[in-house]
Amino acid sequence: MAQSETYDLNKLAYKLSHKKRCGSVQLKGMRSRWGRLFILYLLTSWSRAAGNLRHRHVATTHGTVRGYFAPRPPHYAYRGVPYARPPTLYDRFKAPEPPSPWSGIFEATHRVKCPQPDGTGEENCLVVNVFSPEHAASQPVIVHFHGGGFQQGWGFHNSPRKLLEQGFVLVTFNYRIGVLGFLCLGLPDVPGNAGLKDQVAALYWVNRNIDKFGGNSSDVTVYGTGSGAVSIELLLFSGLTNNLFQKVILESGSALSPSAISYKPVLNALNFARNLGYKEQSELMLLQEYFYKVSRERTVNTSEMFLPCIESANSTNSLIVRDPREYLKSTKYQNVLMMIIYTNAEEISVIANDFDRFNEVPDSFENLLPNNIVFDSEKMRNKVASLVKDYYFDDHGITDVVFQSYIEYVNDIFMEYPILKSAANHAYNQNVVFLMKFLYKGRQGIKRNDRIPGASFGALLKYIIYNQFQDCDEIIAERLLTLWSNFIRLG
Repeated sequence: MAQSETYDLNKLAYKLSHKKRCGSVQLKGMRSRWGRLFILYLLTSWSRAAGNLRHRHVATTHGTVRGYFAPRPPHYAYRGVPYARPPTLYDRFKAPEPPSPWSGIFEATHRVKCPQPDGTGEENCLVVNVFSPEHAASQPVIVHFHGGGFQQGWGFHNSPRKLLEQGFVLVTFNYRIGVLGFLCLGLPDVPGNAGLKDQVAALYWVNRNIDKFGGNSSDVTVYGTGSGAVSIELLLFSGLTNNLFQKVILESGSALSPSAISYKPVLNALNFARNLGYKEQSELMLLQEYFYKVSRERTVNTSEMFLPCIESANSTNSLIVRDPREYLKSTKYQNVLMMIIYTNAEEISVIANDFDRFNEVPDSFENLLPNNIVFDSEKMRNKVASLVKDYYFDDHGITDVVFQSYIEYVNDIFMEYPILKSAANHAYNQNVVFLMKFLYKGRQGIKRNDRIPGASFGALLKYIIYNQFQDCDEIIAERLLTLWSNFIRLG
């Protein structure tokens, strides 16, 4: 049996453990002797068929896993492999706990998601999915951090055909999202940023195990989309991921974005609790006990945005203790090779879906200013709001022009400025930075809209992992794949 282990890196006391995932089958209604024989025949036939499937065993640090072969291209897929213990009960909002080793063979065929806004998913969700070429031997590794604004999403389950054809080993994974991942009360048992700490745990798992899947643990590229890119940048600042990856691809996400950090996390938690029927005082310990008891189904029923927060510097488990802008100015954080690529902001979809609302110049602009700007006084706030409004909307009366001004403003504050500012600071920190704005408007945008110029948010990832394209989209996909491949292999 594999031995249990404990990881402790700097401030994050990271312990992993695992509970054996079990399943059961109940057979009802076949009480006759012939019925039992028939069921036995079916089970025997199924067992023989399963035994004929090509599979491969890999001995991880916690136990043996079994992955299955797929032919196009030839590779093995290992889905739903635990990297941490289920974060339930009083561990619900803590950093991931140590998994126990398991005996026997773990069938790596589970398509797992953390709880989603639509009600699907489960809290026992801290798993990785590994896709490895058939003859992989010390191949470059890509670890993908999914997007979803920290409110939804999961590590994709389908094999990334094009990346496998390039010979890469790919890892996707889940981390806690929404209130389960980013409830920040500043208490020892609910310090905040549990979802980011899950990501650190997943990277440790990759570092200790990926060589056995044909990957090279010394040649790992982390690739984040949207909030996944924000996560990677925050991990760079934390100092807890040194030597866990060597290259970074940030797609359409920056830790300087107004949607990256929650500056009033306790107020967000209290508002959410009140909406669920919480009637007690705003005392933090009472809130903590309340959130322990909230059902999984109710945790996803909210319009509140739960985001990464700035934790207490006095806690041994803190990950982010300063504003991202301060980390960037200090230049004292992990130095890696970086490729930063961006499209339109995800928030553009709000405008695209409500043309009637955004065809008039706003009367008041104070509430449209970014939430991460600090003003010395209300007078200064009003003055800045007036200047910004005049810059983007001065003398506009034509509906389409007003609509485009909203798009430009939202792109500037959520994407263009944060990305360019981050890239400039990373370059100043002696990082080698490749920067590209992706403008091609093909058919792969999540929410394509002819009124909005440029590439839609999320389009880049589709060009990299999707298999079928038409006309110019195919050419663009090949060029992007070549760009990704050259960066990962050559730097």
